[in-house]
Amino acid sequence: MWTSTLDLDPKRVLLTRVLGRFSRGAYFSSYAPLRVENLPRPTLPAASWVRVRNRLAGICGSDLHLVSADGDLRVSLAALPGHQQHYPGHEVVGEVVEIGDEVTHLRVGDRVVLQHEANCLSQGVQPICRFCAEGFYNLCEHGALPGPHTIGGGWSEEMLLPEQRLYRVPSWMSDEQAVLLEPTAVALHAVLRALPRPDSQVLIIGAGVIGLLTLQVLRALAPEAEISVLARHPFQIEQATRLGASHIIYTHDSYLGVQTVTNARSYRGWLGNHMLVGGYETIFDTIGSNRTLPHALRWASARANVVLVGVHLHPMHIDLTPVWNQEIKLIGTMSHGQEHWPQRSGRMHSTFEVVADMMREQRIAPEQFLTHRFALTDYRQALETAMGKDKSRAIKVVFDYSLVPQSVVPNVRASARPRRSASLLPLREKALKTSSATTPNIEPVTSATPAPEEESTAKFVAPAPPATSGVEKTDAMPNPRHKARVEAKAQASETHVKEQKSEPLLDIPSTSDLPSLPANAEGELVPAISASDAEVQPGESPVLETPGEPEVLSVEPLPATPEQQAEELPIDFSAEAEEPSETEVTPIVTPEQPEEPFEPMLDAPIEQSNESALQHEEEMPVTEDSAQESDSQEQPVIPPPAIEHERPSRTRNRRKK
Repeated sequence: MWTSTLDLDPKRVLLTRVLGRFSRGAYFSSYAPLRVENLPRPTLPAASWVRVRNRLAGICGSDLHLVSADGDLRVSLAALPGHQQHYPGHEVVGEVVEIGDEVTHLRVGDRVVLQHEANCLSQGVQPICRFCAEGFYNLCEHGALPGPHTIGGGWSEEMLLPEQRLYRVPSWMSDEQAVLLEPTAVALHAVLRALPRPDSQVLIIGAGVIGLLTLQVLRALAPEAEISVLARHPFQIEQATRLGASHIIYTHDSYLGVQTVTNARSYRGWLGNHMLVGGYETIFDTIGSNRTLPHALRWASARANVVLVGVHLHPMHIDLTPVWNQEIKLIGTMSHGQEHWPQRSGRMHSTFEVVADMMREQRIAPEQFLTHRFALTDYRQALETAMGKDKSRAIKVVFDYSLVPQSVVPNVRASARPRRSASLLPLREKALKTSSATTPNIEPVTSATPAPEEESTAKFVAPAPPATSGVEKTDAMPNPRHKARVEAKAQASETHVKEQKSEPLLDIPSTSDLPSLPANAEGELVPAISASDAEVQPGESPVLETPGEPEVLSVEPLPATPEQQAEELPIDFSAEAEEPSETEVTPIVTPEQPEEPFEPMLDAPIEQSNESALQHEEEMPVTEDSAQESDSQEQPVIPPPAIEHERPSRTRNRRKK
């Protein structure tokens, strides 16, 4: 199972933080917290659990903080148990593919999204805490929960978790809408924590995906409010303006912009202190760092609401005097939970249900913020795109599991090309062991490959065998009958090659030590084996077909057309044996000479063994015509070159004497 994990060991975090200041590549090194690997597929650990196959998974800003080790070990979360091993990816939509025996609310085939963290109900804790009893499962008061823990997250191929933590996606909702259910629920929960008055002035700090979703929710729930957005990048300003922002506050002169929009009075102190009196009534800080929250408190009017939405994993040294001096309410928000919906109705619904209702009524459209898709195998490129928003113009980056090749493992480079000869080596070694005891070594002869433009018409010419110690050349006597027959077949072969111009011959590697075909397979079609198809089925002999030369014994005869078969002369084995041709036979090493080591040549085709071809002739069925002519047979016939087609039987259309 492909899965991503974050090992938040303090040593890894500190080392990655230091090296990350010099190079962003440190976040993806072997000592970084992030791991993407292929693990064995586990079974369901409990009867109330389900297996979910992920379809889309988003990259959240909180995930980026953990990947880049952007956190301080002195924060409160670092003291809680169960946070050292983490599965990233909580914005995820998937399909249920397996359920336990005690699952009651989900069925195989349901689409679901991750809704809750581990809580009292999911882990079977009794009695449950007060927040879990009210439906605020993300505020569970049990720190160390018993029972098995979740396996996998959104950045994994699958998730194994209790059904209580999942939300069933309605059938009308698309995957793009479903993957943004969780971040939209975060924005909605923050807005409902401090819903502004219709005619009030509101400021949203940050124009990332949470900031833009907050703007969209505010436009749906408080359409008459005057909303300002503090944006950093030009493309974020464009998006905020398109969504209906009334004002844009620029970061290079933010105090002047806030003063201009709110008509606040500005005061400056001796040491650069800056304070506004009469600012915004509601402020949503979606960044939440020490660069934004201290200023948000100074931009708020008396008795204003400042909602801290953003996640910052560092202790902050800020001035809190505006909190008591202006009676400002600093409100924190933790993801999502239960909401009063419809408003002022007294009924409670989960935040996911409220978001789904607003999507169905087309009051919000969060799917428009999905800008980039990546396969999990390209996780580094995806994370760098999400981190470099100024260059990539990314708003929401997701992992799309439909883009992952089925044969690719994420921790193996997809661009690495497999070695062409790797699959042939075991086959060559096996064939060498099985044939070395009975077949003498034969000197390999490489064929000259014609140029591409001459490949369809070039004649096959065998090079002279190299001079090797212990190798002798045999001078053949001319045979007029055989010479005429060879010339006729060569002319037919050349004509057939010209007709097959659109199907060039394949240059496929072969070996000289492979076992020969059985006798019962003489008339069957022998497929060629390439470097990518070198596996042999059980019970079959490994055979490598190559386009050979006229003088090589391992080449099969050219298939003739029906008209040519009727006029074809019979193969006279006895005559050929009595009167050898002028061509040279591939030299054979004499038994007295030592065998030379086998060196497979993978870049050029190698001729088949002469001994293998002789064995083909010996195992061929004997007919009445051939039996009379086989007594004086001493030397095999050298047939013309072959092309990879069905080989006609050698006993077919023989003319009886």
